[in-house]
Amino acid sequence: MKVSVVKADNYNIEIVDKAVNDAVNLIGGWQNFIKKGDKVLIKPNMLTNVTPEKAVTTHPEVVRAVIKAVKNMGALPAVGDSPGISNLKSTAKRTGILRICEEENVPFVYFKQSKAYNYMEGRFIKQFELVDCLSDFDKIISVAKMKTHVFMGVTGAVKNLFGCIVGTDKARFHLRMQKHIDFAHVMVDLYQTIKPTLNIIDGITAMEGQGPMSGDVVDAKIIIASSDGFAADLIMADKMGLDAEAMPIAAAGIEEKRIIRLKDIKVVGDGKDEQFHFAKPHTYKSMQDTYVPKFILKLGQNQLTSKPVINKNCVACGRCSHHCPPKAITIIDKKVNIDYQKCIRCYCCQELCPHQAVDLKDGLILSLLKYIGIYK
Repeated sequence: MKVSVVKADNYNIEIVDKAVNDAVNLIGGWQNFIKKGDKVLIKPNMLTNVTPEKAVTTHPEVVRAVIKAVKNMGALPAVGDSPGISNLKSTAKRTGILRICEEENVPFVYFKQSKAYNYMEGRFIKQFELVDCLSDFDKIISVAKMKTHVFMGVTGAVKNLFGCIVGTDKARFHLRMQKHIDFAHVMVDLYQTIKPTLNIIDGITAMEGQGPMSGDVVDAKIIIASSDGFAADLIMADKMGLDAEAMPIAAAGIEEKRIIRLKDIKVVGDGKDEQFHFAKPHTYKSMQDTYVPKFILKLGQNQLTSKPVINKNCVACGRCSHHCPPKAITIIDKKVNIDYQKCIRCYCCQELCPHQAVDLKDGLILSLLKYIGIYK
């Protein structure tokens, strides 16, 4: 299995175009993935309506490069996504992706309606409710963003496909799969259901720390490509300086014997020796995933987990309250209140807050366990 890592200094059109094409050529060339007449869905990361400079979403110039390459193969590209929050059209505009689609004269597909897709081999989910138009396409290309993630450790090619679940339907998966590893198994099932033909990760600017939305921008200056999304994500996490195979989605795939191991991946390209030391997210693990008995966890949840805490940046916009899966957040007199007995520690509030107003604070016992090295 090959994964290419190609250097790209910035988002200049020519530089991005060359980097994306070089990355794909190193793993076999576009002709191995796209055929003339194919209907191709390009799936970027469009988490919310922020500008590309925030490194929250896939940069529009990377999307443009993929569009042009697909066109050159005589295929028919379209771009689509469904952010978990924000108006879809305003998100497409502000991220610059709608403008790129208009300039390249390709349709932007608004993910609005769902239908059932069966995957009987799934470990946790045997039927997904995904965007209805997915089956209209012959090929799917995941064009992700290189970021850390407070719940999944990292978010890349595989997690990017979560956007094929329409809008707020995403919240029910957090309710059903409250353990990090269980949610990760769902992502494995989701990837196998959709089976993208090609996976490209925009790491020209990336995100470290409290990703996928509230972290800090890193100029990694690379593009990653692979036919296998798990392999692409393993190399991405490894380049970030993280324990790649310990990331929840990778760990779930390894447990299920569905993904290749890091040692079996051949890395090619002029960026193959690049190495970074990304700041880790505050937590991507949970005491729910450890040996702690459930009755103890229930009694001491506040002290055994990292809990979301509202800071002074809060403007009481209501986004966290509206999108909280267990409805643990209320706003009274412009003050946000969190019911920690209802809170499932999915960290959606931290992930989706546009004002970076949610911090994650370790409970006293969890802090002690980390300090003495029992839990890391």
